[in-house]
Amino acid sequence: MIRENPTAQKDGYKRPSLRTSFLRAQIVSLTATTTDFFVSIGLYQVFDIYYVTSTILGALSGACTSFTLGRNWAFINRQGKISRQALKFILTNGFSLFANTTGVYFFKENFDLSFVASRVIVAVFVGVSFNFLLNRYFVFR
Repeated sequence: MIRENPTAQKDGYKRPSLRTSFLRAQIVSLTATTTDFFVSIGLYQVFDIYYVTSTILGALSGACTSFTLGRNWAFINRQGKISRQALKFILTNGFSLFANTTGVYFFKENFDLSFVASRVIVAVFVGVSFNFLLNRYFVFR
């Protein structure tokens, strides 16, 4: 009896190890965060859009980047239905968006930190403590 490799996928790609997916996820996170920050800071600084609105729009841009790279490179899970993965991703990133937005608001309003400093503190905390684990074990498992 031939046993099927649990990490192999129907499309011929092998799912990366935990270590590899963690390293790739960090690169994806940096790329998505860079996209997020460029959009949110650009909207706030250049177009004078309210910082909460800028944070939401930046986070949405980063989320699109994260989903695409996460599915196709960091976690390599193209066999799952994209609509189901997208729904799971939206759910987890809804919480991430909420945590990022309220965190920025909390630090900016209560500690008078700059918008950029608040974004950095909150993004690192949410990304390291939450996003990797849910993407690996829930969205792209």
